[in-house]
Amino acid sequence: MDSDLLLVVDKVSKTFPVKSGMFSSSKGVVHAVNNVSFQVRRGETFGLVGESGCGKSTLSRTILRLIEADSGQILFEGKDIMKMNNKELRKQRENMRMVFQKPFDSLNPRQTVRETISAPFKIHRRGEYSNQMIEKKVLELLDYVGLSSSYIDRYPHEFSGGQRQRVGIARALALEPKLIICDEPVSALDVSIQSQILNLLKDLQKEFKLTYIFISHNLSVVKHMADRIAVMYLGSIVEIGDSKDLYNNAEHPYTKALLSAILDPEAKKNKERIILKGDIPSPVNPPKGCLFSTRCPLAVDKCMQERPELESLGSDYKVACFLHKEGGGKI
Repeated sequence: MDSDLLLVVDKVSKTFPVKSGMFSSSKGVVHAVNNVSFQVRRGETFGLVGESGCGKSTLSRTILRLIEADSGQILFEGKDIMKMNNKELRKQRENMRMVFQKPFDSLNPRQTVRETISAPFKIHRRGEYSNQMIEKKVLELLDYVGLSSSYIDRYPHEFSGGQRQRVGIARALALEPKLIICDEPVSALDVSIQSQILNLLKDLQKEFKLTYIFISHNLSVVKHMADRIAVMYLGSIVEIGDSKDLYNNAEHPYTKALLSAILDPEAKKNKERIILKGDIPSPVNPPKGCLFSTRCPLAVDKCMQERPELESLGSDYKVACFLHKEGGGKI
């Protein structure tokens, strides 16, 4: 395994059974994550974007084994996470932490800031730290995320949304992880606060040499954060590549449609808006061919019958679209 690679996700899939009632048999399965593969390099921010319900959050929880994948392989520093026993997995999770979408829901309302941030030390490193050492660590972490030490005995309801997310970030940093998965970390916050949290995450990345997987449905936010981006649709990755290349020269029709919705106040002329017709197909009964074929304005017969694979266009850029190949170049 390349020493620059921190995480390798290889052909990971996850389905959930669908039942008609509490005691009834399964009616089918939801294809939440479908044969997803990508790699994350040390020190980079890897963006994962797509509409709500496309499988981004399920994939993130599968990587941490909060949800068990049906198939595939997940390697962290060359070690297969999916083959680890509970003891090995507990140790592994010191290196892999998560910042959740809704800070109020992710914090225990009955725990103070001191209890919340000190919990990882007590769960993962019992006996290694005295209470005095943990107290010192908690105060240091509060300082790193821009919160006063006077907040240490306050409860979540006493904070604003931005302050609660700072507490969540401090908790994620506690064990000095190598990878932090940020699952929509600013979508529940006021616009005025979002940029503060994003800049904080960038500063902490430099300070602690962190690697991020940054999940969002907002491409403007991902553009600000990510070095490379993967675009998900209906549980599958349809395009992946360098952030600048993707924003300037997107290849997949779905990516083009998402990008057309971004308004650039500094641009002389924004891109013409591409309006997608129809609803996202049900993940219980996905299309036979290309997953995007039912909404794609450029779909041809082949798109309806066959499912394209991610194919390299050079320079670590991949796209899953027949139209690129048949057109001999850009769509």
